[in-house]
Amino acid sequence: MGAYTAERVELLKQFAVGLRELRKANYPSQEALADAATLHRTQIGSLEQGKREPGLLTLLIVADTFGITIDQLVKGVAVPKQRRPPPSRRGGKRG
Repeated sequence: MGAYTAERVELLKQFAVGLRELRKANYPSQEALADAATLHRTQIGSLEQGKREPGLLTLLIVADTFGITIDQLVKGVAVPKQRRPPPSRRGGKRG
């Protein structure tokens, strides 16, 4: 696993932990949060497991559901250092 992928996985885990803690403090289940946010339960589950990267609209909806800002929603999640994936090697060597 390259540095970009490893960092992405770690950041998604950080977000997942924070989301799970918020959800447990405010909603008894993923289904209850999903209902309140008008999102699908599997989407909440994927976010809590770090398997899905949330889009901007999802972040806005989830933050609004908790009555917090996006800043508060992503508190504790580091800013990525790896800004883009390495170039694809499918086409062979360039040069």
